[in-house]
Amino acid sequence: MKSPAANANLLLAALVGCLVLLNILGLRAFGRFDATRDDVYTLSQASRQTLEKLEDPVTVTAYFTDDLPPPYAGHARYVRDLLEELRSASRGRLSFEFLDPMSQETSEDQETRRETKRDIFGRVFREPTSVEKELAGVGVQPVEIRVIEDDQMQTKRAYMGIVIQHQEKKEVIPVVQDPRTLEYDLTTLVRKLTRPKTPVLGVVRGHDAPSLDEQLRGLQALLGQTYEVRPVDLAGVERVDADVDALLVIGPRTAFAPAEVKALDQFIMSGRSAAFFLDAVQVDLKTFAPTEVAHGLGPMLATYGFHLGTQLVADVESAQLSVQERRGFMMVAMPVPYPFIPLLERLEGDSPITEGLSGVTLPFTTVVTATPTEGAQATVLARSSRKSWLEPSPFNLDPRRDWRAQTPSLSGPHSLMVQVSGRLKSHFAAEAQASAPTGTPVLAESQGEPRVIVAGGSAALWDDFLGRPNQALLLNIADWLLLDPAMLKMRTRGLAQVPLQQELSASTRNAVKFGNAFGIPLALAAFGLVRWRRREARRATVCV
Repeated sequence: MKSPAANANLLLAALVGCLVLLNILGLRAFGRFDATRDDVYTLSQASRQTLEKLEDPVTVTAYFTDDLPPPYAGHARYVRDLLEELRSASRGRLSFEFLDPMSQETSEDQETRRETKRDIFGRVFREPTSVEKELAGVGVQPVEIRVIEDDQMQTKRAYMGIVIQHQEKKEVIPVVQDPRTLEYDLTTLVRKLTRPKTPVLGVVRGHDAPSLDEQLRGLQALLGQTYEVRPVDLAGVERVDADVDALLVIGPRTAFAPAEVKALDQFIMSGRSAAFFLDAVQVDLKTFAPTEVAHGLGPMLATYGFHLGTQLVADVESAQLSVQERRGFMMVAMPVPYPFIPLLERLEGDSPITEGLSGVTLPFTTVVTATPTEGAQATVLARSSRKSWLEPSPFNLDPRRDWRAQTPSLSGPHSLMVQVSGRLKSHFAAEAQASAPTGTPVLAESQGEPRVIVAGGSAALWDDFLGRPNQALLLNIADWLLLDPAMLKMRTRGLAQVPLQQELSASTRNAVKFGNAFGIPLALAAFGLVRWRRREARRATVCV
């Protein structure tokens, strides 16, 4: 019979052997358990579908400097794990490699790195190496990060970029800044490289609307990464170009001519989709002076079931503006709540446009409602809070307005953005039913099921308000209009906030707060004390 010591050694050897075997198997198999609420670390269905449909090889090269300090080392590990999952889902059609640019340098590059020069101002610089020139040529740029070396804070040049290649085309992520959006970015670029045609998103211009070159530069840059964003002029045309897949109508100030309204209507009747961001007033952000707007699109939208309000929505749950105030001899910027920029804690409905989104701002907006017509469905996408009300004209939009003496009648929530989809009737159905139509035939009802969104303001898309939540909303709207809903849920993962329930009592909130701060340390201390007492008790027993 074996001794207890021999049995213990045998058990230890078996455990070590099992661990070695698991490590060997782990080199060939990859897995991950995701316990997050939104499955942030699980490959989305949209990514799997994209990779399963790959017909030609896609190569991903990740340029990451070795031995990066936290938190960048965590970024590198996440990128490697994500690429492993993408490769597995693609069944080998996507391949990747990790490269440290420093390891690719030649002896000449290393000599170049050591040689420094001074410019006419005495500043030290050096010539770029051949590797740095090559990476700059494809769009991967180094970043300066701070590291502690030899007990000193130093600045180090590092690379954290990705290059995706398909046949002769390339796309680049210059710097991986936020791992939470990396899966969406990679999947979007793979789709962009492998699709046969780039969808065209038209933006109606004219009518004193914000232009892509001025107030909508952020919109053009954001949507231009995935789609072809094209200005569309409706003047003098009977139909919108057939290659335009969806339309955005953003903030027109002057009325559309009947022929232009007809072109918009027939675009929707052709089965294509559109989003209208329409103002009752447009506001000068320097003076906050409102200017009345008369776009004339209300009757056409009413045919589809939409109804536009004329009063501005104000909300206690609002964003803040920085207002200059005099304090003695100084001007100080003071943040003040501004109720005409409602801040939405969450958006409404189970639409893929709004799922997971919070923190969206809708400045200078009016009420939008919808009564769906036969064969169509309406969904409210955004509502103000219960602490909102309607401001009648004339509007006092001064940020310095004194609200202490005013008690508005709270009437919220109010719907601010609505979507309608399904079979729609044309605003020009009577003309289509005429016995002898002339010119181009008019469609009396929609072909297929177009999608239409109407919002009670356009400022949410201006450069001044296009923060990250509004960007996500804009991208979701574009994807929804272009029938690409699979990408929507992936983009908003990790954006949703999970605050404590508001109805918790003060005592419960304090218990949670102090429990998080002191509960775990006290529990560990108690556990250690119990173990110490048991050990002392065993010692006392042995001595006896």
